[in-house]
Amino acid sequence: MSEEIEYSFNPKIVSNAARLYLPVLEKYHRAKFLGLENIPQTPFLGVGNHSGMHFMPESLLWITKYHSMNNKVHMITLIHNLANKLGKMIKLPLSDFGLIEAHPDKALHALQSGFAATVYPGSDRDNSKPFSERNKIDFFEHTGYVKLALRAHVPIVPVVGIGGAETVFVLSSGEKIAEATGLKKFLKLHTWPVYWSFPGGWHVGHFPYFSLPLPSQITISVLPPYSVDEYTPEDAENPDIVQKINLEIIIMMQEEMNRLAKGRIPIVG
Repeated sequence: MSEEIEYSFNPKIVSNAARLYLPVLEKYHRAKFLGLENIPQTPFLGVGNHSGMHFMPESLLWITKYHSMNNKVHMITLIHNLANKLGKMIKLPLSDFGLIEAHPDKALHALQSGFAATVYPGSDRDNSKPFSERNKIDFFEHTGYVKLALRAHVPIVPVVGIGGAETVFVLSSGEKIAEATGLKKFLKLHTWPVYWSFPGGWHVGHFPYFSLPLPSQITISVLPPYSVDEYTPEDAENPDIVQKINLEIIIMMQEEMNRLAKGRIPIVG
């Protein structure tokens, strides 16, 4: 698997695309980047929060910013199983751009092959949180990222983003709808949100209806790496250690989110 990732990943294409797309995103969202000096020059596991439904502005800003910098380590991004399947169905070159299915074995192979990786443990529930919960860090008890970092023995780099949830207005995440319709079981979708976006108004579901993200100001803050050097790969099987690390990461990210949210005006920043 590691050989496949190395072969398919095309740093030149990714870098060129990032440098083309990043200025547009930065200007549209008046983006600010904090803590870029905290990015390691060795393999690491980036862990982020993301919102804004299918727009995913925090994710796009972080990924394009990283790939536009002269980092020594190439980074892959783990994407939802459904996004991976849809991408392959329409023959998008996902792996060329470093986008791989969020599978623990694939992620571990990538890290062990010398790549960095970014993961969004909150998945679609994080991405589709109601507007009232937009600044809450919640991974919904997903701790696989901690196990991954321990097994690969790489630091965890928390990446906090604020503003993406203001590009659309989610009324309800629709988790009961997803469960009742079987989406949770068959597509691993926990949500079927009810939301408002410009200019189409109210929508239900994840389909990218004709709409545009509101130009919300977005800030991305990269926190100092969380070292796992005191642990061993075998500690990935210890639930107490895994939960301890998970809780510490969430607390770090929530404190930074609270700091960024203080005095913030929605959309304006």
